[in-house]
Amino acid sequence: MNHTRLKAVLVALAIAAAAPVAAQTTTEMQDARQETLVVYDLGRFFGYVEAMIAEDASLDLTGAQATEVREIMTEIRETERIEPDWAEERLTYLELDVLTPAQLMEVDRRAIEWQNTRESTNEPGSGAGSGGGSGSGPLSTYVAGGAFNPLLDETKSIGEGFAALYQRLR
Repeated sequence: MNHTRLKAVLVALAIAAAAPVAAQTTTEMQDARQETLVVYDLGRFFGYVEAMIAEDASLDLTGAQATEVREIMTEIRETERIEPDWAEERLTYLELDVLTPAQLMEVDRRAIEWQNTRESTNEPGSGAGSGGGSGSGPLSTYVAGGAFNPLLDETKSIGEGFAALYQRLR
């Protein structure tokens, strides 16, 4: 076999060997995106509550509610890696045990509005809004088992809403 043909065969073998790894990585990222949706939902919850309070004084948190929310937010601020199960537990607690029915209806209205806006502005399959694609973003870090707390990223709207509510409740 001549040198050029040998190089071509080696390149073809390298590409073939890398394909399953790339497919696995893509699958892992898709799985991670799905798993972590609840973490992003929890983050958006705080933004919805902040906007609700700012726009409608009749839906303001009571002192006891503010204490409960602030305690969970403090815990989040001290957490390096938010796991989906943990986020789901906190979100369920906040929605069902802390908010009044009127507050929950307003938070849900805002969530539906956000979802409708997202669906009308993003192409299907774009993955926008869930915290990244591939590379070195939060999902890659999550898949690798590293730190994952997108609620603290104030360069994103999820972090801005979280920070604003935390500041309000201090």
